[in-house]
Amino acid sequence: MRRGSTILRIIILTPYLALLYIFQSTVFTHLTVFGAKPLILPLAVAGVALFRGRVDGGIFGLFAGILMDLAYNQNTIQFTLILALTGLLLGILSDTVIVQGFPSYLLICFLELAVCSAFQMLSLMVLRGAPASLLTGIAIRQSLATLIFTFPMYYISRFLCRVM
Repeated sequence: MRRGSTILRIIILTPYLALLYIFQSTVFTHLTVFGAKPLILPLAVAGVALFRGRVDGGIFGLFAGILMDLAYNQNTIQFTLILALTGLLLGILSDTVIVQGFPSYLLICFLELAVCSAFQMLSLMVLRGAPASLLTGIAIRQSLATLIFTFPMYYISRFLCRVM
């Protein structure tokens, strides 16, 4: 178990998650980079998982996923499952083999975005018959648009997780 009490983590991470949700659902829905809209909540999940481990990463990912599903007005629990599982798995990797530096954070953000994109593409191909070539281009642009925000999100996550 890493240092810090559960109450302190909740006091710090709840407003952080709420603020990110507000930005994701208001600002980032109108911001287009490379023809796609960035996703900042998965970056925050990666940061919490990297710096706080599997328990905090999984719990933070669960609530971030619920908020992402609400922000995108989806009937599914797609982001809830994806972000909870990636938060848990990335936290396990952080606890065992990943070094807590920016290159590691960039790599896990890329992997998390790839998983999110794959599941989004799969559901659109299966349920709506969307062509894979079109969805792949959108997924790449969305991942690039999101990766621009890894630098500030890394330092914000690192700061918040270190004060806990």
